[in-house]
Amino acid sequence: MLLYKALLLVHITSFALWLGVVTAALLVIRTLESRLTDSANFRAGDEQLLRGYIRKEVKLVDVVFLLLIFSGILLAQFFIGWTTWVIIKIGLLVAQFIATMGYIRLYIRPITYPAPPNVYRRWYGLVAVSLTFFAVILLVVFFGR
Repeated sequence: MLLYKALLLVHITSFALWLGVVTAALLVIRTLESRLTDSANFRAGDEQLLRGYIRKEVKLVDVVFLLLIFSGILLAQFFIGWTTWVIIKIGLLVAQFIATMGYIRLYIRPITYPAPPNVYRRWYGLVAVSLTFFAVILLVVFFGR
């Protein structure tokens, strides 16, 4: 029972940290928007600040995502079982990962700074993709059982 509670704590904490990191990214993106979209206010250091933050964020998300997956697999294997809802949740996590990576490749990587405001808004689309998947996963977890 102690192992179950520890794995569940790791699993829930990992999910919460991942959601928190995405929310923090939204705040950083919003804070830097005026400086990265206005040629008069643009400083090259602002672009490096955003890229540096995103690099650190990705490192943290990689660890948290792996912990989430690993703890989920252990919970399913030893305590919960491989139910339909577990498979659906894993599918949603994989879909979120693929959607996020695809969006980054297509819409975020090509951005150059200073960016026009309509191009910079692609960052908000990335956050929207992540938050939408988080909401769907939470709905499945809490109401799908």
